[in-house]
Amino acid sequence: MTTPTCPACSAPLTPGAKYCHRCGRAIATDRARERNAWIFAWTMVAVALGVIVYYVQTKDANATGPDMANAGTSTGADSPGGQPPDISQMTPRERFLRLHDRIMSAADKGDSATVTRFSPMALSAYGMLDSFDVDVRYHAGAIHLRLGDVAAARALADTIGREAPDNLLASLLLAEAAQVGSDPAGYDKARKSFLAHFDAQIRLNRPEYTEHRSMLDEIRTRFAQ
Repeated sequence: MTTPTCPACSAPLTPGAKYCHRCGRAIATDRARERNAWIFAWTMVAVALGVIVYYVQTKDANATGPDMANAGTSTGADSPGGQPPDISQMTPRERFLRLHDRIMSAADKGDSATVTRFSPMALSAYGMLDSFDVDVRYHAGAIHLRLGDVAAARALADTIGREAPDNLLASLLLAEAAQVGSDPAGYDKARKSFLAHFDAQIRLNRPEYTEHRSMLDEIRTRFAQ
């Protein structure tokens, strides 16, 4: 092997020298080699960071809450091919009511996991509504009760009562809250109010009565026993 020499003054160089010991000239080949080494090192760092970011983003996407496109009925009977309806394309009211129905169905089956999973989504949809009529407030109160939040349900029943005195859904929600809260006196008071105002309220033909008439008739029979 030949001894390397300085390209400026031709002085012999020590192998690996970065500068000429005679004239001080930087040795270009070694600088390039060092620069390439750093470029390679930083490239590997960038690749590693990219892999980490991809892994974290993928993991977070898989750990998110239920897909809004799969938050419809548990059987998917409402949509062709048995697929759950895409509630992300619904209005906030439609989304809220669909989620409410799924929560109530799950609660009737004792599926507390589904109730816990979808209730925050339903209440979030409720909060996005541009108006809060008696019907949606009653449904929101029912969801709160499935979560054990008696105070929130009673508060909604009070808002219904202030807007529509003697409203049957307000009395019903108070009765349900009393049951969940183990309040026999409160339950009896709400039950008696429901029965006392039933006929007069039904004659008002309010939208919520028309929609829930069969349920109200059934509850009237049960309360009267």
